[in-house]
Amino acid sequence: MPKRTFFNLPDEKRQKIIDVAIEEFAANGYAGTSINSIVSRLDIAKGSIYQYFDNKKDFYLYLVKFVKESYMEHRAEFVGNLEKQPVMDILHKTMLSFRDFRENFPIRVSFYFTMVGDTSIPFVEEISRIMTEPSLKYMRGIIDSAIKRGELREDIDIDMLVFDLVMLITAFQQATVNPVMARYYNIDTKSKKSVSAAAERLLDIVFKGIGKR
Repeated sequence: MPKRTFFNLPDEKRQKIIDVAIEEFAANGYAGTSINSIVSRLDIAKGSIYQYFDNKKDFYLYLVKFVKESYMEHRAEFVGNLEKQPVMDILHKTMLSFRDFRENFPIRVSFYFTMVGDTSIPFVEEISRIMTEPSLKYMRGIIDSAIKRGELREDIDIDMLVFDLVMLITAFQQATVNPVMARYYNIDTKSKKSVSAAAERLLDIVFKGIGKR
């Protein structure tokens, strides 16, 4: 993670370093991006980056965390107060939040998709922890609250449900901005109405099941 010197930088300069690095990694992947290519765009000495981060891996992991946290902040604003909404509404808004995030921060989403498909990254497990653990914590809070409010069964395997919902919703969120994946959900990625309707269909399957009654 960053050294203290990075956080001592003026906000504007620090954000510029983040933005340029995200653009470079999004366009070229981990192996295809060098510190040289980043500093040349920033017009700073290569040694400056090593005053802020230990190495390229350290820098990249910080960017992963930054993108994840920026999405979480956006999602929190998009979804609203979790204590005052039915669980179905919370999950529905959560499913739509990634598409809205992309509309506001397209390069950060490009970074995310490049990262997900990048086979050159040798520290996938560390990235997985950064990306997955906050999502599991978020979903656990939603499910625990819904059970306390009497919206969900008390005898369900909560750990299994939380993990399955995170995986299911993550796949759906990716489909909302990826036309290739979207066809499997019958989604028109350009239409908010289409995305919303698909989210409702998927939640209907989750809550009502697939068995004939």
